[in-house]
Amino acid sequence: MAEIHNQVLMMLGHEIFDPEIGKRVLFDHAFIVAGGEITKAVRAWIGNKLDASKRSQIMFMDREHILNIFIAANMPLPDNTLPKIIQEKNDTLDDLPF
Repeated sequence: MAEIHNQVLMMLGHEIFDPEIGKRVLFDHAFIVAGGEITKAVRAWIGNKLDASKRSQIMFMDREHILNIFIAANMPLPDNTLPKIIQEKNDTLDDLPF
């Protein structure tokens, strides 16, 4: 987590060129995206390490949040999203004998 914290600090302090306005600007927000769970302890640790202005610029997206976006947008989930056990049960439910 310390490495992610360092990378977020570097990103928020780094200017980039915005071709739409023709100026160098700072990032507005940073997304921390994980394929697994981002625990409350991790969120709290990063939040405590950042000052109030930078804390409001951090957005967390974990697996559950990403799946909820797919569900809310009524999009099919990517292959291998569900655990193998659930997939096998769904396969057998689709192939009913009658």
